[in-house]
Amino acid sequence: MNQPPQQTHDPYHHWLQQLFDFRTLSVRQKLMTLNQRYVVEDPNGQPRFHVLRPTLIGRYSLAVIASWIGSLAITIIAVLILFKGGNLILVIGIFIIGGYISSIIRVLLIPYRDIRVFADEAGQYPVLTISQENKFGLTHRYLIQDALGGPVAMAKRPLIPSIWRRRWLAETLDGRPIARVQEDSILLALLRRYIGTFYGLLRTNFDFLLPDGRRVGEYNRKLTLTDQYLLDLSSDPEVLLDRRVALALGILLDTAEGR
Repeated sequence: MNQPPQQTHDPYHHWLQQLFDFRTLSVRQKLMTLNQRYVVEDPNGQPRFHVLRPTLIGRYSLAVIASWIGSLAITIIAVLILFKGGNLILVIGIFIIGGYISSIIRVLLIPYRDIRVFADEAGQYPVLTISQENKFGLTHRYLIQDALGGPVAMAKRPLIPSIWRRRWLAETLDGRPIARVQEDSILLALLRRYIGTFYGLLRTNFDFLLPDGRRVGEYNRKLTLTDQYLLDLSSDPEVLLDRRVALALGILLDTAEGR
């Protein structure tokens, strides 16, 4: 177990530095768990990080039920208007507007699902927190914080560019760019949109880029039935990219992409 020394001494910070001193990591989703869990292993197959994203089934179910009730109410209203000789265009408009309202209700009620990264499976030693910052807007934002709650970076997923090529941005809190992650090829990205992974041959891989465009790493999907990725930062021996940011982005590429 990656048990740290006392947090009030310099050895604790040295332990954190060693923990995030890596070039390659394997990210594997755990199956048959109530919450969304991942194990991050070093090249020797030893667990280095444990990732937890709570499912919050109760609150999620409440949001879905409320959305269903809203949709049912809208349907009943539309049918009554139609039976009373109402205008068909009006009924169609009610369905369209009601559908948007129902979706908004569901999103509002679905809880924020923060992601926590631990050094141990029991979850006693947190090393990173990735907090969802918003639900609406053209950009989804997640705040990355260190073991002591200090801000590390802001991860952003612009929705419109991600329609044809998935991408994430990492910035400082004052907006200075740190890194960009995007699908390895726009051609392959478009093919994935139209024909899927094509039996695993079009696995979703990503490139890690610095603000000047230099490629410093990759995040490649393994040929497995479950979600498994290899985070390879061997192209960045100078550690130009903060490993905490790289790990957080790798986790978000799966947990927050809905794959």
